[in-house]
Formats: sequence, C-alpha cells, structure tokens
Amino acid sequence: MKKVVCIVCLAIGVLSAYSAQSMINPWIDCGNDIGCGAQKAGFDFPLKVENYTVRAMEGMLELRFPLNDGRKVIVRKALDFAGKADENGIIDISGDYNQYPVNTTVTLDNGVKFSVRGEDNSYKVVNFAAETGYYSIMCEAGLNKADIEYFYELLAAAEAPKYDENEPQE
Repeated sequence: MKKVVCIVCLAIGVLSAYSAQSMINPWIDCGNDIGCGAQKAGFDFPLKVENYTVRAMEGMLELRFPLNDGRKVIVRKALDFAGKADENGIIDISGDYNQYPVNTTVTLDNGVKFSVRGEDNSYKVVNFAAETGYYSIMCEAGLNKADIEYFYELLAAAEAPKYDENEPQE
C-alpha cells in the first residue's frame, strides 16, 4: 500500500511540476526601459514618474513606482481588453481578484467616473476608461479620492496630444 501511495504522490508531483513549467508567463520584465515595454505592449505610455519598473505583455503595459508615504502603486494601461464592462463602460484590467467590502463608483468633479474597490475610503483597486484606453491603479496601502484626482490629472497630461508651437493648428 505504501508503494502505491508513493507512486501516486510522485506522479502528482511530476504532473504539477510539468503543468507549472508549461504555463507561459505573458509578462516581459523591462526594468526601467519604457521603450521595451512600449514595444512589447504595442503602444507608448508617456507617464512621467520616477523610480519605476516596467513590465508588459502584448496589449498591456504596467508601471510600478513609489507614490508617497511609502505607498507603492501599480498603474496598468490597455488599449483594448476582452473583459466585461460595467454600467459606466469601465473594464477591470487590474488582475486583482480579491473581494473587497466596498465596490462602487467614484465620480470626480469633472464627471469622470472611476470604478473602485477597497475598504471604506481606502481604495485598493481603481479602474477607469478613457479615449486612449483602459486604466487600472492598484495600491495595497489604499488610495483616497484626492489620490484618484491626482492620477487622473497625471494620466490626462501624459496622454494629451502634444503640439509643436511652431506648427499651424487645424
């Protein structure tokens, strides 16, 4: 009986190891090379932050960087995503599958809506949709509405069309 149990355990271990090895990780770590991330994702993401690391997969780019007070954030962008949109057209691209007590919408003064998940007024996952794609902001330590406004302004500035002052505008 002990031989059968050992053989079964060995077989399960080999199959588990094979399954783990055969799963392909779609993420490419790019260090602090945003060009590497843009090439892999298929689009540029000109977010201006410091001390970041980049990883990307086809169709998605992710930046990790310190915010303040020791908080670290992960910002993702995808041009298109095959997820289910909520009533505001927002798709969750965070990859965070945790259940949180708060799952609601936060609307900024300018009318932009964010889907947020977290605890009380400490949001762990923030998602929104824009003309330039879908975004996710994650912070294990939590974000508040002022942080969401900050990120909206930061992303809006990064994604705004850039014009040459010497070029005539149409």
